Amino acid sequence: MSDVVENEDEFSWEVTVTLQGAEVAVPLKKSVIKQEIEDQISIKGAHRKAILRSTIKKFTSGLKKGPENLKADALKEFQWNAFILLVDDVIANRHLAMRSDAVLIEEALKDPRLVSPQD
Repeated sequence: MSDVVENEDEFSWEVTVTLQGAEVAVPLKKSVIKQEIEDQISIKGAHRKAILRSTIKKFTSGLKKGPENLKADALKEFQWNAFILLVDDVIANRHLAMRSDAVLIEEALKDPRLVSPQD
């Protein structure tokens, strides 16, 4: 739920996810996925829900405009919002349990929707 400093040399790939009935290409990097999971599980419940509501609104707005009509920065934000929603779906209300169980984090990182084609 925060911007992550990305390593430009790190392998990246795209996955296509279906959100709100639309297929969206989401660029991924292992370090960014791990950081986003850690960010989402560290945020308190009410604040986390508020952020997710805002993310859904922004994503829906981009969807209504049509991803193909978005300019570069708007498209990046749209994809970032899709990424946040994807990670939220992978966590699937286990954020509290994940805070104290690193095994659950590792399981989330192995979710087929997040796995690199190199793995």
